[in-house]
Amino acid sequence: MRRLLAGSMLAATLPLSLGAQGLQETAVIASPQMAQYTFTAGALKQTVSQFSIPLVVLLPFSERFNVDIATAFATSDFKQGGTSSSKISGLTDTQIRANFSLGSDLLVFTVGMNIPSGQYLIPVEQVAAAGQIGNDFLGYPISSMGNGFAGTGGIAFARALGTWNLGAGGSFRKSAEFDFFQRDSVGPYRFEPADEIRMRFSLDRPVGDGEVSLGVSYSAFGEDFADTTTYSTGDRITLTGGWSFPVRSATMFISGWNLFRLEGKQVGGDAPKENVSSLNLGVSFNAGDVLIQPNIEARLWQVATVRAGQLVNIGTRMRFSAGAFSLYPAAAYSIGKTYVPETGAAQYDVSGFRGSLTIRYR
Repeated sequence: MRRLLAGSMLAATLPLSLGAQGLQETAVIASPQMAQYTFTAGALKQTVSQFSIPLVVLLPFSERFNVDIATAFATSDFKQGGTSSSKISGLTDTQIRANFSLGSDLLVFTVGMNIPSGQYLIPVEQVAAAGQIGNDFLGYPISSMGNGFAGTGGIAFARALGTWNLGAGGSFRKSAEFDFFQRDSVGPYRFEPADEIRMRFSLDRPVGDGEVSLGVSYSAFGEDFADTTTYSTGDRITLTGGWSFPVRSATMFISGWNLFRLEGKQVGGDAPKENVSSLNLGVSFNAGDVLIQPNIEARLWQVATVRAGQLVNIGTRMRFSAGAFSLYPAAAYSIGKTYVPETGAAQYDVSGFRGSLTIRYR
């Protein structure tokens, strides 16, 4: 689950905005989510669906020290012609992160652990379902059922530079080996994930009555080991940007990101570089006590220099409160295509939907 390190870096910035005062401010967040994509080529039809329930507990022990605990339950199903051919279900790993801030929240230290509470010995009949969800282009909410025991340490700081605000951070992740694939006659494969180093820089500043933000992160990976075979996922560079500005009684926002994965190594040769880019346009306005945010996103996927996919997501998010609960429902419909990475020829028509309901109690 390569996205976990990004989560730990995000957690490092939480004290800057939570204003934690003690355990009386403890919050519990649950977020049931459903994502499904259908791939059609003539008479061939394949569907990959996932239902998940991430759960997070935020424990603000003081203004400077807080801990968050996160895990999830997920069910992923791979169907061909409407019939389920592979399915995997269960708990994922549990992440525990502690954040300590110094100097008026300008310096934040983070220590985290990934506890292997997920499923690791994947039998042959579950491989298709487990493998389909690890896709950067589609971005399923849960990309892996488990990654083994791991520890992460990080540091982040923020300061003002004239009219700009600068944030920077770095972290290191070390993972232990684990059994990951069940072979009936030989025994399980052993897998040792690569170490990961991540650095991130971000800038933001007000522009008129709006705001502009920019960010770049670099993730460097070592080599993964699977039994006697060596792999490399390829280093990753992620660029982000956003601009929000008022228009009458609403707020317009334009945001985007670009994930570039450098060449890696796989069985039989090099893994080609990949690029996934996204542009999102939306508007935010209030209808009474409800915040509504309709949006449209265009996403492109390229392998080496050949197009591999395109996707348009049309959706809306909302936010409202009910007593001690804050509710964030969201839904989106997707339509697009995938292409054969080697040639750029049309491969599948893609359609799908996503829905979620984030519930925060405090």
